[in-house]
Amino acid sequence: MKLSIVIPTLNEVDFLGNTIAHMLKVAHSPENFEILVIDAGSTDQTLESIEAYSCKAYSKPEFVLQKYQSLNLGLAESTADSVLFLDADTLLPHHFDQLIQTELRDSNVVGGAFEFDFQTKNFILSIIVLVNQIRYRIEKSYYGDQAVFCRRKVALKMGGYPEKSLMESAYFCRKLREQGKLRLINKSVKTSARRFIEHGILKVLWFDFRMWIRFLLRMDVQKFGGKYWKQEH
Repeated sequence: MKLSIVIPTLNEVDFLGNTIAHMLKVAHSPENFEILVIDAGSTDQTLESIEAYSCKAYSKPEFVLQKYQSLNLGLAESTADSVLFLDADTLLPHHFDQLIQTELRDSNVVGGAFEFDFQTKNFILSIIVLVNQIRYRIEKSYYGDQAVFCRRKVALKMGGYPEKSLMESAYFCRKLREQGKLRLINKSVKTSARRFIEHGILKVLWFDFRMWIRFLLRMDVQKFGGKYWKQEH
């Protein structure tokens, strides 16, 4: 195995099957990776929706609203040298696996992520994409909807994802940077804009902006986790 792909899920029946089908279609070498789905107690048919695919599926209802636990289980159960953490509603770019392996040929690189974009297009969402591109270039702490990847041994050495109920990927990248270089791949993943559309674009943008500022200032953001997960589910 050259690449392990970890997908945390919770009630993702509308997205997961399409995400995996798209992944297999655009991969350079789909025979060289494994897919691990860590489900945090879905009440829909999330796991049943992927029975046609060759996936390792884990049902862990005790992980509900604690995404970092799903990510860490996937990391622990993975078998490849490199690991890609993928949100269930995020579509990967063409030959994503080859792009990752190319970056990791540099021994100084320990991980990275892809450029961010939405599947849905409108003017305000385009502004959010631009804001995000500025945001992750300032500190190089990437979010989960950018498909973060890393060397498995490095991630295990540093203890995996920190116990954070909000912005766990940004904290993970902050720790990764202590181990080596992070690379931003100049190809975009395309994630669902459902959170913005369902809860109000400007409202969600303002919430995310405040969380990012608190993160930059190393202030506590975890007390806002409950509000965030209400937006997600």
